[in-house]
Amino acid sequence: MRKEADLVQWFRITVETTTAAVAAVSEILTAAGANGVQVADAADPEHIQARTADEVFDWRTIPHRQAGAAVTAYYPVDDQDAARLAQIQSRVAALPQAGFTAAAAGPVHTKIIADEDWSTNWRQYYRPVRISRFLTVVPAWSDYQPANDQEQIIRMDPGEAFGTGTHPTTQLSLALLEMIMRGGESLIDVGTGAGILSIAATLFGAAGILATDIDDQALNVARRNIKLNPQARNIRLEPANLLADVTERADIIMANILAEVLLPLIPQLPDHLRPQGTVILSGIYRDKTAAITAALAQHGLVPIYTLTNGEWAAIAAKRQTEVG
Repeated sequence: MRKEADLVQWFRITVETTTAAVAAVSEILTAAGANGVQVADAADPEHIQARTADEVFDWRTIPHRQAGAAVTAYYPVDDQDAARLAQIQSRVAALPQAGFTAAAAGPVHTKIIADEDWSTNWRQYYRPVRISRFLTVVPAWSDYQPANDQEQIIRMDPGEAFGTGTHPTTQLSLALLEMIMRGGESLIDVGTGAGILSIAATLFGAAGILATDIDDQALNVARRNIKLNPQARNIRLEPANLLADVTERADIIMANILAEVLLPLIPQLPDHLRPQGTVILSGIYRDKTAAITAALAQHGLVPIYTLTNGEWAAIAAKRQTEVG
């Protein structure tokens, strides 16, 4: 048995927020040094579907939030705890200035806990989640099997992932992929995170995918998730700052990142998009849609589809000369 003194201690930070602000808060916690985040969202139950007509989820017996959302991250206890907390509190308090409601800005809770308190217990909260018409995200340890021939499975490790498909920005991206892909396309996935969009694209018939991220930890997470999915062998992972270090071109370029990061990405898109290619941009808070559309227009790209889910939007765009 491990002695108490040998246990790693963790500084747990939980931000109370809204569904719309989950991605923004996740980015704040990750930027402060978290390897990943755990999300509890009152909107989650609507995404979990029974496998058969006989199966029923009784939400009175399954732990879930009744309102709002909470994003939690863990940091090893060290002499940076106070500075890290101050940075997070400052950025969270500024969320209303970025267009989010006041409810998005906390409160922020902290607790010191031992490694054994959380290393496995969180698994009880993760269940298979239907994320699109044909895709279900399944925890890596689950024995879940498809309910029919049309249902396809993506296996993920939610304890390591930056996202597991329940957030509206991921679902909007997947919806646009389903609408656009016909099979045989090449793709670039900018800011791949956990790799879920790239893995999904392989199920939609992608010929080859380059998945990039500036964060080495994100690439490690994506690499592990790809190994969990035998069908995802045509994904190549590379470190890159947006498209600055990428030389190839693709039929589809997709990015599910915040609008503030999409804006500097947009000027790089035309040089990396093949003729008749399509750009998929998600992670856009709805009041930023006009700015994204204007930036696309400045570089010869026009929306062909715009989808919304709550406070979030996603855009598919093509070259203006190839539309109409």
